[in-house]
Amino acid sequence: MLTIAIIAGGVALILLGVRTLRKGLDRIFGPRLGVWIQHLARTRIRAFLTGIGVSVLAPSSTTMSVLAVQTVQAGQLNARQGLAVLLGADIGLTVMILVIAMRMEQAAPLFILVGVVLDQFTHRIRSRGVGQVLLAIGFILMGILTIHERSGLQPTDDMADLIGIAQRYPPFMAILAAMLALAVQSSTATIALLMALSATESMQIPLTMTVPVVIGANVGIGVTTLIVGWRQSESRRLAMGNLIAKAVIAIGALAALPWIAGGLVRLPFTDTGRIAAAHVGFNVVVATVWMPLVPYLHALTELMFPPSPLSRRRRFGPRHIQDAPPDAVALAMGLSTREIMHVAEIVRAMLADLWSALQTDNEALCNEIRQRDDHVDQLDTLIKQYLTRLAAQGLDQDDAAEQMRQLRYLNELESIGDVIDKNLCELVLKKIRTRSSFSSEGWTELNDFYDKVTENLLIADTAFTTQDRDLAQTLMRHKERINAYDRELRDRHFERLNAGQIASHETSAIHLDLLSQLKRINSCVSHVAYSILQPVASER
Repeated sequence: MLTIAIIAGGVALILLGVRTLRKGLDRIFGPRLGVWIQHLARTRIRAFLTGIGVSVLAPSSTTMSVLAVQTVQAGQLNARQGLAVLLGADIGLTVMILVIAMRMEQAAPLFILVGVVLDQFTHRIRSRGVGQVLLAIGFILMGILTIHERSGLQPTDDMADLIGIAQRYPPFMAILAAMLALAVQSSTATIALLMALSATESMQIPLTMTVPVVIGANVGIGVTTLIVGWRQSESRRLAMGNLIAKAVIAIGALAALPWIAGGLVRLPFTDTGRIAAAHVGFNVVVATVWMPLVPYLHALTELMFPPSPLSRRRRFGPRHIQDAPPDAVALAMGLSTREIMHVAEIVRAMLADLWSALQTDNEALCNEIRQRDDHVDQLDTLIKQYLTRLAAQGLDQDDAAEQMRQLRYLNELESIGDVIDKNLCELVLKKIRTRSSFSSEGWTELNDFYDKVTENLLIADTAFTTQDRDLAQTLMRHKERINAYDRELRDRHFERLNAGQIASHETSAIHLDLLSQLKRINSCVSHVAYSILQPVASER
């Protein structure tokens, strides 16, 4: 029992290291990695080299998968460029496995010591991020050291029989490894665990068993990418192309397993070194085979997931802003204001269609609304980048205040989009799936409350563009009235429940949640009034 607990502790340290690595990389690079990829990955070869370089700097398979998907979803890359980036990233990610194969476990406490100092006793975000990366490496090495030195496993006849069975069914071992990589969301953690067990002298795991695990771990992270990117068609094509590339080579490698194992045995490496060589070799072969075929692979995924008629007509993107703001600050601010109103237009249409879907039980419309929130998120990111680049040109006090005002309202609109996507759409789908219906009085009250909130949303948009103080004061008054009206409608609903109305009981939770989410939206739009009225308060 103690032996099993020690091995489990080592595995937990490896997983903790992988999680800490992601957090550290996020602190070091933040959103900059996506911007770098966009600027560097202009051609297929440059995209491939960019993938190698970025993954060496950010050696986390899940981080790279999520980053590639988000970059494609944001419209910064297309699926064809993203495929080349991922093929390169898979090679760059082998660096971490090579580090582990160098048997640096004894240095784990040193990595942890330096990491703790940087993470706990410095205040800059980047230095703390570097500290977390060093901590992650230390945790992974410490986990391997724990499994290697303290496992105390002794081979038994049953264990030998199990290893013999596993050798006879390589595809089964590959599937198990893929499932493990999918569960822990890291091919690095899966292969590191395998290397730790192989380094234990008593285990003697044959290559015909370890190589399928390496293959399965690589395919498993491809499945993770597909799950992350499934929601949007372009990122779905990226992830499917990546998975097909890995799966085809995996099938060929399993078919040639005896020759591959024989070749690895002849290498003058330790068992862990041969596992690392198998990992590197697999990804190099995938890149070598598929890099020239990226256009054809992309065409195949387009056949599998054809673009919608809307995406064929026009690729979604900003209408008014460009990558580089114009030198005239006033003109640049005017363009960003118009783009923010573009976001507001999308958000208002989302809310209107959401209400229509609620009234007509239109599940397809509800799902389409959720896809539009991706457009809101895309524009939110691009506008923030635009305004940040504008600030780099140097702004006076008034321009800086205007920039902050725009960022704040943009943030409120993005929050409203999230409320519609993650909360209101869920309520609509819940109503459809439970086949519930509101009472006539309840629907009338909800509809009236919705009308008041949408009116305030339009007032807020107008107040934002005109900076009209009268409209801002109207918003403040409406906020108080909405809050009071919300309490009144809840009391009426409870009275219907007490009266025993069946329809009110069936939809009670949905009814009250709708009021809460609409009230949240009203609170968001009311915040624009503060930025307009605040100067008045300071003048007094």
